[in-house]
Amino acid sequence: MSLLPRLANPHLPAESSGDLLAVERLDAELVRTGLSYWRSLKAGKPFPERASMMSCLTPQMRSQCILLEAQDGGADYECRFVGESVIKGFQADFSGRRLSSLIEALPKFGLSLRMLCEMARASGEPLGYRGWVGNDLPGADFVYHESVLLPLGGEVGGEAGAVDHLLIVSVLLLRPDQVA
Repeated sequence: MSLLPRLANPHLPAESSGDLLAVERLDAELVRTGLSYWRSLKAGKPFPERASMMSCLTPQMRSQCILLEAQDGGADYECRFVGESVIKGFQADFSGRRLSSLIEALPKFGLSLRMLCEMARASGEPLGYRGWVGNDLPGADFVYHESVLLPLGGEVGGEAGAVDHLLIVSVLLLRPDQVA
């Protein structure tokens, strides 16, 4: 991973923090739009299929999302797609990487993301999350984020199958020195 080291910023907290929130409390318009698409596409099913969800995303939304594929029933996750804005915000492209490798490189971040993924995968319901980035994520070029994790899956034998992908739609507030 190429998260570049950076000196501690005295204006940021020492550690990142975040909160789960009801999806009705999401503020970011782009995140709420992703949730709206998800609700429309599920159309009486437990959750939409990956292909239908990905095909309806606008370029701006694709830029601000991560698509994770559940491996071995959620034992691990692989980053199948990472949008340009997310890559810029993290100064890293996680495409093709497994969550287990992120846990090795950035344990707190990786374990937190894994917990959120498991909650959304197991429930089959969207999950809202927002928080502040601290000096414990030194390569990040953003200070605040709001996200929704959207479970995706398909049918197996004519019945709803398990969640096999998660789409994370995020809005990242860039550090002031990173705003173009």
